[in-house]
Amino acid sequence: MNTATARARPDPAGPLAPVAAGYAAGRTPVLPLWLCLGLPRLPLEVRSGGCVDEDARIIVDHAGRVVQASTPAAENGVAPGLPLNAAHALCPGLVVLERDEAAEHDTLLRLAAWAGAFTSVVSLVPPAALLLEVRGSLRLFGGLEALRRRIRTALRSSSHACRDAVAPTPLAALWLARAGEADAVMDPAALAGRIGRLRPAVTGWPEATLAALRGLGIESLAECLRLPRDGFARRIGRGPLADLDRALGRLADPRATFCPPPRYRGELELAAETTDTARLARALHGLFVELEGFLRARQRAVALLTIRLAHMRRPATVLTLGLVSPGLEAAHFGALFTARLERLALAAPVLGVTLEAEPGEPFDPALAGLFGDESGGTAGVRLVERLRARLGHEAVHGLCLLDEHRPEQAWRVAEPGAGTAAAAPGGTLRPGWLLESPRPLRSRAGRPWLDGELRFESGPERLETGWWDGREITRDYWVARAATGARLWIFRERPGVPGRTDEAGWYLHGLFG
Repeated sequence: MNTATARARPDPAGPLAPVAAGYAAGRTPVLPLWLCLGLPRLPLEVRSGGCVDEDARIIVDHAGRVVQASTPAAENGVAPGLPLNAAHALCPGLVVLERDEAAEHDTLLRLAAWAGAFTSVVSLVPPAALLLEVRGSLRLFGGLEALRRRIRTALRSSSHACRDAVAPTPLAALWLARAGEADAVMDPAALAGRIGRLRPAVTGWPEATLAALRGLGIESLAECLRLPRDGFARRIGRGPLADLDRALGRLADPRATFCPPPRYRGELELAAETTDTARLARALHGLFVELEGFLRARQRAVALLTIRLAHMRRPATVLTLGLVSPGLEAAHFGALFTARLERLALAAPVLGVTLEAEPGEPFDPALAGLFGDESGGTAGVRLVERLRARLGHEAVHGLCLLDEHRPEQAWRVAEPGAGTAAAAPGGTLRPGWLLESPRPLRSRAGRPWLDGELRFESGPERLETGWWDGREITRDYWVARAATGARLWIFRERPGVPGRTDEAGWYLHGLFG
């Protein structure tokens, strides 16, 4: 037997032979299941900043031929393969952009890192497809169709068109996705029938191979499968024959697993210069979605995001979004960015956006639900973050108690949510609202008045301290009730305090909620 011909012949058992044996024995075998995500409009998407079909635009290669056309351009007859002058003749006013293959590859890498939120096995298929082995993820996401819906929704929200297909072998899933065959193939025995109706062009074989098949009158993969194996290998080549065997599971098809980078960096070119904050927010949303998937795959969260807005002939505008609590939800990142934009005066129109984040915080499931839902306990933290984005970091802060008896000095400014360093002395009651300085009260017959006589509820509590630093106080405090029902914290200074002007004076110092 010819050695080369023997190499092209598949193993009679094949990688999926144990699957067939399992079915024959009445067992339910564990199959690999591959989900292919095809990105048919990636060249347009990376050059359009999330606005692919807003105008008539095309992507051309270095030779000046059309690679892809937006929907308005296609409606005027512009199609892939046309020379540039023919495209202009069909559609005057056409926006022409040169293909950026490096940006396409970078986007594919970012989407591979994002896809790690759904499975630990992700493989690249350049220039515009991803393969995900999802068998182990089905129970987690509620089944195959629920998983597919979730992936489609996320890709749509990040302005990526997608064709997805499912099959027991990665190559079959890839070919089905290219053909737009959305129905999942779960049974390996059905693979030959499903891929058999596809045209050979979905395989990505060289044009010379496809021309040879057309010369033989072959228009489907089923006709390729019906040809004698030796004759097919001799006339068409051993490579295409091996591809058919891999697609059917007769030959092993190992795939390299993608390893995500240690930090996220996403860059997006806008379709045109803009000062429209809504368009900027829409462009950033796609990057926020990618970042969320990147973080979920690594089980990490971020406390700081860096956003750069690129301008023509001007330095980039740099924004930082600080989070009170580490987070990973795209919707929350978008809300903070939108709030920040409302108080930002752009120095010039924006050409592109860049998002950077380094996941340095462990993922806390209590801060965000597995499926992006926000727990009720985070509502206060999220409110603080939105207020800071809108008003500025310095405008919103928390308070922290100190180990100090003097009320004016028993607190300090702190990060919201920071724990208190000390409690009120002896567990005594303290008001939630302390006045900036004590307010004098009127008195009648030695009793304090505020819209009527105040009624004592508890006290007195004597505070006599501070002699060592020159800020001495000697006071008797009471909790009192006003005629309106308000609870007040009042005091009267004791005699002998330096600087005191009214020996019998009463003061309002705080209010209870």
